[in-house]
Amino acid sequence: MGLFSKKGAKREAPAAESAAPARLVSNRLVQAALSRWASGKDARAFAEVLRQCATGELLLDSTGSRLADPSKGFQAGDTLSIASRTDDQGRRLLLAYTSNERLAASHPGESPVSLVQPAPAVLAQAAAEYDGIAIDAGSDDMCIAYADEIRHHLTDDPAVNVALKTALVERTTPWDDLLNLVASTPAVFIAMTDVRDESGTVTGVTVPTARGKNGETYSVAFTSPAEVWAWSPPENAQVTGIANVARVALEQRHDGVLLNPAGQSVVISPPELQRFA
Repeated sequence: MGLFSKKGAKREAPAAESAAPARLVSNRLVQAALSRWASGKDARAFAEVLRQCATGELLLDSTGSRLADPSKGFQAGDTLSIASRTDDQGRRLLLAYTSNERLAASHPGESPVSLVQPAPAVLAQAAAEYDGIAIDAGSDDMCIAYADEIRHHLTDDPAVNVALKTALVERTTPWDDLLNLVASTPAVFIAMTDVRDESGTVTGVTVPTARGKNGETYSVAFTSPAEVWAWSPPENAQVTGIANVARVALEQRHDGVLLNPAGQSVVISPPELQRFA
């Protein structure tokens, strides 16, 4: 059987799932993270893959579906089949792809059918309805994340900060609107380091800061636990509110808050933090 045996979940597509034929998708951020994962499978590279799945789109393999009119995509009454595979321990993994080309490569000689979905929704489905996910299965860059790993890195709701994460990635949101988005986000995360005595007993915690290229000191905040571990894998991730982060940064006279320091980051200056604190 090898690593995988292939299966598909079949169900009738209700009217809510009617969709136009899948458009072309190329999730370059996840692809770049997968490339890093392939070159060195460590905790930081794994977190990098999952943090980039908190926005953007992925393709589900729906090649086994039965469509009355393929030119119109999925409609009510069609049979929708979503491909999954079983690993060598019997765990069922949802298959997702970062581009039409990578999906096509997994179906040599066929004409694959795909369903475009928001990446956070795909990760949530993989954690709730499957035992995990295999991203770009069949490629050298394939990454498998099991359900508990998805929840650990992206919480029970991978879409919790999708609007803010997307704004940080796309860089098209006006600055004042971005600050309003930060203010309205339900939760952010901070990194915490355990302090231990000579016997190894935890005696306290410290909250790391980031240093700017000109010597600035920044408080740091993150949109997901995965963002914490893509920046510094040994840290613990603790949920909090942006008001708490802003208050500490102001009290400690830091030079601002650095949001998502692993990449696609922004700095919020002390005067701008006043609206949060």
